[in-house]
Amino acid sequence: MRKILGNKMDKTLKNIISALAKQEKKVKEFKSRTRVKGKIVKKGKTKKGSIKLIVQKGDDKYYFVVVKAHKENYALAEMLDVGSFVSVAGKSKFRAIICTQLKQLHKVDESRQTMLPFT
Repeated sequence: MRKILGNKMDKTLKNIISALAKQEKKVKEFKSRTRVKGKIVKKGKTKKGSIKLIVQKGDDKYYFVVVKAHKENYALAEMLDVGSFVSVAGKSKFRAIICTQLKQLHKVDESRQTMLPFT
């Protein structure tokens, strides 16, 4: 009897731990994504027809690739001009960042948060 209950206990514990591990993996994956709000400096095409975007935020430049398979992002990337402001998110793969989200912005808010003194 104890053996049977012990195995059930182990399975439920194992299931709970594996569910928590999956959640943690998703959170880590989301944190590792690159998110940038900036200006498109250069736009080009790859050998396979995907679109390369170089987005500049301050002094930093980020190289994004919009894959042809992502229809909505690809269509938007085709319409965007050099000098337009965008919000881009992507996953780092090899030498470039694969674009997962692309939005056009009308202007970028460059303001910074400051600490107010307590009185």
